[in-house]
Amino acid sequence: MKTFLSSILCVVMLFGVSSVAFAKTDAQLYTFYGDGMLFAQEKETVISGTASGGTVTAELYDENSNLITSGESTVNADGTFAVSFDAPAGSFKEFEIVVKNNGFVFETLKNVVFGELWLASGQSNMQYPLSQEKNGTKMFENKEKLGDSIRVLLVPGVNEYKGSTELVPCDPQTDIAGACWVTGNDEAFYSVSAVAYYFAKEMTAELDMPVGIMNVPLGGSAIASWISREAIDGDEKVKNLLTYFGEYYEAESWNEAERSIYYDMTCNFNLKIAPLSHFRPSGMIWYQGETDVILGKSPEQYEWMFDLMQRSYSEHFDCDGLLPVIYTQLAAYQYHNPNSTDLSDMNIGFTDMQKKAADSRAVVSIYDVPLTYLPVAGAIHPECKQQIGERMAFSAKALVYGADYNYTTATVESYEIKDGKVSITLCNTGDGLVCDGLLRGFAVSGKDNIYVQADAVITGKNTIEVFSSKVAEPVSVTYAYALGNQNSNLYASHNGEKTLPVSPFAVNMTDNTKSWFEKQWADCETDTIVLVKDDIYTGEYDAWSAENADVSIEADSAFSGKNGLKISAEAESFSISPMTSVQKGLTAIRFLSEELNYGNYGKISFRVRNDSADEIVFEKLKLYNGTVVWYSSQDENIVIPADGEWHEIEIDIETLYLYGVDYGVSYENDTLNNVSSLEFCFKGNNAELSFDDVDFSPESGEEKTSELDLTKFANIVKVIMIFFETFISEII
Repeated sequence: MKTFLSSILCVVMLFGVSSVAFAKTDAQLYTFYGDGMLFAQEKETVISGTASGGTVTAELYDENSNLITSGESTVNADGTFAVSFDAPAGSFKEFEIVVKNNGFVFETLKNVVFGELWLASGQSNMQYPLSQEKNGTKMFENKEKLGDSIRVLLVPGVNEYKGSTELVPCDPQTDIAGACWVTGNDEAFYSVSAVAYYFAKEMTAELDMPVGIMNVPLGGSAIASWISREAIDGDEKVKNLLTYFGEYYEAESWNEAERSIYYDMTCNFNLKIAPLSHFRPSGMIWYQGETDVILGKSPEQYEWMFDLMQRSYSEHFDCDGLLPVIYTQLAAYQYHNPNSTDLSDMNIGFTDMQKKAADSRAVVSIYDVPLTYLPVAGAIHPECKQQIGERMAFSAKALVYGADYNYTTATVESYEIKDGKVSITLCNTGDGLVCDGLLRGFAVSGKDNIYVQADAVITGKNTIEVFSSKVAEPVSVTYAYALGNQNSNLYASHNGEKTLPVSPFAVNMTDNTKSWFEKQWADCETDTIVLVKDDIYTGEYDAWSAENADVSIEADSAFSGKNGLKISAEAESFSISPMTSVQKGLTAIRFLSEELNYGNYGKISFRVRNDSADEIVFEKLKLYNGTVVWYSSQDENIVIPADGEWHEIEIDIETLYLYGVDYGVSYENDTLNNVSSLEFCFKGNNAELSFDDVDFSPESGEEKTSELDLTKFANIVKVIMIFFETFISEII
């Protein structure tokens, strides 16, 4: 009997011990903790999770298993805990954190380091992975190990809630399903934001310590999705804005299956930002805004939301003051109609936004970054992300870490118009303004609000002077104010090196400020130009082509700048044409960097030098408008003497002849609203010409009438016949 009772007692004790052991193992850390992670140096380190009760202890051990420090906390009534200790200084030393519940070890975090921690967020251009970046692709294909000095918390773009990626919570979450820490030695590391990787790489070298990235962007996401309900409800201006756009949702009416993680308020905050509240980042890098341009938000409205996001994040991460935010302007892309200024206005708004909290914000400009992209990613996603990450790091070094230089893009401080010139003073120019060769990207307008290419010179450390012989009384100047502005080349400098490109600007911003489309071919500086349109047409094209001639870009053919166009022709008649569009059937596909509306121009001029033995004749300019060809109206051919001197040829395009023949039909250039191509026609023997600096002048402003000579009315039949012959040939 005793034996039986003893056996029963042993069984009971065994189950009792097992029960106690099981109770001790229900404690667990949240998913976003793991081996290889990084905590912010010299700040509060917080370890959080859930447990059934009792106390939780976190102990920090060095590589020699020496206890460095520890912390203890009681489990809250709701089963959550947060235990903390003071972090050591940043270094490449590896630590272990042992976590206990009621004295029972339930988690050991290995290979933990302390360094600088940053939040990387935004939409697709921030999410764009290193594996698809221009240089990262090669590293990924070669399976290069990138070391463990950069630690990344990878958060799924669309993370699960209640086991589904189709549901979106109304309330902030405490954990992130699928989150994990990786180092450069893990293959999954190549999923990190390319921008964030290059930022972290630069900062690691600068600070000589590990850098951690909390990688939490989502492609296509609106800024309102990154802001908490608590913050929105506490800001009347933002709440009213979202209500006006039909984007505010009461908690009581929230439908988890209908809300969009991409567009709807609070969604990404609830899923990605709220759970990370115990981390202590030194700042945030932010690349976002494309979706808000598409949704029709103005720069001022975006600023309201950005300001709220920064203030609320500062509280969320328990910052001492405002959380530093380094953000970038947006890359070239056509969001609405071709003449829309939305992109330029938003980028200028980003610069103005920085001024409102200059001690905690830096903005970088990126219009000079190459626009090459992967077809699968689309033209809205330039694959060159290294320059962007490095520029953000450049800003961080001064904004956050004390480097002594200007850390944000330069912009206009003041301007003065005098004697036909506009003198502009800029701020944040560093050691002084610099450029590559001839200044490009400037346009000037008069009272007619027609912008033409302007000359510009640097006149001081932070001053430039802008002017044009075509505009006697300037009213406004713009710089890089266009969808395609990659030729713009004015920079701030530091220690003899150019730093950030000057921000796009308009000195006299009005509702009528227009984009000026820089004609990249007009200065004859480069053989090829990159024209951006969409996934089909974006690419690199010859800047100039020729009929019965050879053309090349040569330094010896330059009137100004570094290069000019050399023309060689043996045929008596020859012509040259710039790349302005790509023809698809009867439609001219216009590119972001090209303006096809020539209706506001009155004259086109160019510089030419005859390097031949005999004189050469400029016959005419042809302007193609679909199937219609308009000819310049000069009465006589213009002779270019064989004197080796530069000559300026000016072509009147205020009145043009249909198909170049005086059939009695001519129209003023209002018809030139869709010029698909231009053709400069010459005549001569064994021609050698240098050609440069195509320029455009606004209309004269004189009232003009269309001409129709009734004495030649019968010739209209010929005009109609020519039109239909051309139309049919185009179809064939």
